Amino acid sequence: MARTRGWLPVVLVAALVGAAVILLGLRIVPTPHTPGLGAAPAPSGAGHRAWNVVGLGDSITSGQGCPGCVPFVDLYAQQITRTTSLQATVTNLGVGGWTSSDLLTSLSDRGPNSQHVRDSDIIIVTIGANDFFPMLDTALRGDCGGADGLSCFGSALTGLRDNLTAILHRIQQLRAGQLTAVRVTGYWNVFLDGTVAARTYGPSFQRSSSTLTQHVNGVIQEVAQELGAQYVDLYTPFKGEAGDDDDTPLLADDGDHPNQAGHQEIADSLTQAGYAPLRIGS
Repeated sequence: MARTRGWLPVVLVAALVGAAVILLGLRIVPTPHTPGLGAAPAPSGAGHRAWNVVGLGDSITSGQGCPGCVPFVDLYAQQITRTTSLQATVTNLGVGGWTSSDLLTSLSDRGPNSQHVRDSDIIIVTIGANDFFPMLDTALRGDCGGADGLSCFGSALTGLRDNLTAILHRIQQLRAGQLTAVRVTGYWNVFLDGTVAARTYGPSFQRSSSTLTQHVNGVIQEVAQELGAQYVDLYTPFKGEAGDDDDTPLLADDGDHPNQAGHQEIADSLTQAGYAPLRIGS
């Protein structure tokens, strides 16, 4: 998710602690589900070759930040075999530090990921957190603006919406009408979280980053639904229904990336989403 951690000067920590941030609650109103990628119910009875699972995204997808961990894309493929008796191959294309713009570029006609998407059956997209790092220093200084102290992130939210829309359109184009299960995940936090965030930046940072994350997830969810992909919530599994659970047990030592338990939680959430519109049967 993050490009690197430990990148903020100590002086910014003091600025954050002293900054008064007024937070507004966010109500996410789901948009109507429209036909498209992954929209149809999963019928039974039709046979299928082994499924190719392709992971697209940032360091969360790649497994960075958790040495020795099995990334959630691989865990998910293992669960496919257990739950369907079908074999599943994995192509993990996650790249640490990637933004939504980077992912979109990789799917161009000459991009390195286009053929992998053409050959896929299940596509998992986890992207967007790194789009917001350029504005983080401004927010930590208390100069972000707006009633919620998050206005400086507005252009990044618009850019994420545009890029993710283009990414899902491009996936549709590359798959050319073939049955494809497209799953687009949200985040538990686009920045640090858990005890690392509390110790390093204080509760004000945690509250504001949580609010921003809900904005980000709202954009991701709306775009996924508009394009017929399935949104997979990770905020609730990590943070609880009220959004105030301590997710430290699911995070690596950097307070940013998931640990092995966190990767398993993501894989479980994907499995619970089912495999529509892919057909399961003999």
